[in-house]
Amino acid sequence: MPKIYSNEKRQEIRSQLMIVGLELIKQNGFKKMSIQALTKRVGIAQGTFYNFFISKEMLVYELADAYQQSTNLKLEEIIQAKGYFERDDLRELYYHMFLKAENNVYRFITREDLQLLYTRLPSDCFHKMTDLKKEMERTLLNANKLKEHYDLDTVINWIQIMNLTIQNKDILVESGIEKMILAMIENMLDELFERPRKEQPL
Repeated sequence: MPKIYSNEKRQEIRSQLMIVGLELIKQNGFKKMSIQALTKRVGIAQGTFYNFFISKEMLVYELADAYQQSTNLKLEEIIQAKGYFERDDLRELYYHMFLKAENNVYRFITREDLQLLYTRLPSDCFHKMTDLKKEMERTLLNANKLKEHYDLDTVINWIQIMNLTIQNKDILVESGIEKMILAMIENMLDELFERPRKEQPL
């Protein structure tokens, strides 16, 4: 007979599965993350995992969705405080997203992992994970001092190039990755915003 958990306990186990799952992905990669190792570390039976997630791919989807929600919340907090966000806010957000955020599962999965997710996740879930254009359109509604004319497709391409850089960092020179990402963020921002004018010397 399956074990019955209270709602509070279920939420606790679900949170632990996500936390430990992300740790295992960081340590071993998505392909080597086993449900057996995950459930052993959380302290539940292997079969119990499926009471919370239908697959380990769905766990990754939930991790990605949770990160996106936390990013949206940060942006909303900026907007509530200032009434808008601007170039510097978006720079900081993307710098953190691609180089610092330890809860951003996208930083720890490879292009090969994404292909696997594509074949195993329900199509609506995969497209939600990868529909950058729709997300960016929604984001820019609250931007301040946008260019009158900008090419959103170019912006999306810069984001995708940054994603590809992170996903393929194993074939790049590690010491140069941060500099590359910072340069790409500035190129993306240049497409959206006018570059701030330098103060003229007195």
